[in-house]
Amino acid sequence: MDDANRTPAKQLRTAVAIRPLATEENRLVPQLWNSAWRAASWRPGDGEKTDRNPYPLSAELWRERLGSKHHDQSLLLGAFEGGALVGAAYAKMAASHWQAGDVGWLALLCVDPRRQGAGLGSRLAAAAVRTLHERGCSHLRLGGEADHLLPGLPQEACPAAWRVARRLGCLPTNAEHDLLLDLRPDLPPAPLPPGYALRADRPAAALALVERSFPGRWGEEVTTYLAAGATAITLMAAGDDASGESAPAQGFCIVFQGDEQVSAPGLLWSEALLAELGAPATRLAGIGPLGVDPAVRGAGGGLAMVRGAAQWAKERGATDAIINWTTLTGFYGRLGARVWRTYQRVGGVIAASQEPALVAGAARTTAGDPSGDGGETESPA
Repeated sequence: MDDANRTPAKQLRTAVAIRPLATEENRLVPQLWNSAWRAASWRPGDGEKTDRNPYPLSAELWRERLGSKHHDQSLLLGAFEGGALVGAAYAKMAASHWQAGDVGWLALLCVDPRRQGAGLGSRLAAAAVRTLHERGCSHLRLGGEADHLLPGLPQEACPAAWRVARRLGCLPTNAEHDLLLDLRPDLPPAPLPPGYALRADRPAAALALVERSFPGRWGEEVTTYLAAGATAITLMAAGDDASGESAPAQGFCIVFQGDEQVSAPGLLWSEALLAELGAPATRLAGIGPLGVDPAVRGAGGGLAMVRGAAQWAKERGATDAIINWTTLTGFYGRLGARVWRTYQRVGGVIAASQEPALVAGAARTTAGDPSGDGGETESPA
C-alpha cells in the first residue's frame, strides 16, 4: 500500500470516532474484512490488484454469526471517519453455561487498508477490551470463541496483527490446524475393532454420547449441527442390539455435505479452497467434531470411524474433505490428511490499571480449560 494514501496518525486520532455499530451498519463489515485480508495477502509480483483472500467473509456467513445467541450488538464496534466505516472490532462474552464468565474474546479486528499504519487497529482493540473488562472479563482470547470465525490468529496474519496482540499483552500458545483430505484416491485401510460396526442413522445415539462423555461446547454445537441436517456417523457394538434405537453409541463423527442449514465449521472458507483446488470439479465435505467414549479408546475405533465418515462423503460425491481445528496431524495423517491452514491460540489477562488494558505473561493453557473452549476434533482413539 502506497504510504501517500495512508492517513497520518495524528490526523487519524482526531478524525475517527469509535462507537458500537447500529444494526443497519452490520452489513458493512464483510466488505471491510475482505478488503483488509486482500491487502494483507498481497505479495510482490501480484500487481496493484489481487483477489487473493484466504478468509473471504460472505454476507450469508456474517448474518449467521450475527443471529447467534453469542452475538451482542453492543460489542460490535466501528471506527468512523467522515461517516465511512474504516475499522471494526468484534468482542464476545460468555453466553452459555459451559463458558467461563471471566473470559472475553476478540473475534474480529479489521482496518481499511488506506487507514492502516496509524494505530487504528490498536485503538479499536483497546476499546473492545476495555468494554469486556467493564463487564467483568479478566481474561482475553483472540478467536476460538463459540460460533467463531477463526480459532486463533492464522498463519496468514500480517506482522501488524501480531504487534497489536503483543500490545494487548497477549501471548501465543498452541498451534492448531485445519486438515485437507483428498478423497479421490482409495483411502488407506483402518479396520474396525472386532465386535463394532458403523451406522449413519443414529443421530440420537450420537447426541446421547456427546452429552454423556463430552458435555459443554460439543453438546451445544452437535445439537445445532444435527438439527440443521448434518449426519452423524456412529461407532456401535455389532449384533442385534446395534439395530435398536436405544443402543448406545461408543463414538461419533459429524459429517457435512455443504447443504446444511448451518455453516459447517470446516467449510467456513470453502470459497478460498475451491479457488485453490479448482472449482467446479471440486466438491467439499466437512468432518468433525468427533470423539470416542473414553472406555473404548485405544482399539482403533476412532480412526476407523473417521475413515468411514470420509468414505461416506466420498460415496455421495465429495472429492475433498476438511477436518477442522485439531492438533492431531499425525493421527489424521494416517488417512492421508495434510495441513491446510494453521492458527495459533493467543491470550492474556486483562489488567484494569494498564493501557491498552492488558498485562503480558498470563495466557491460559488450553488443557482442562473451564470454558470448554476445546478444538473441534480433539478426542479420537
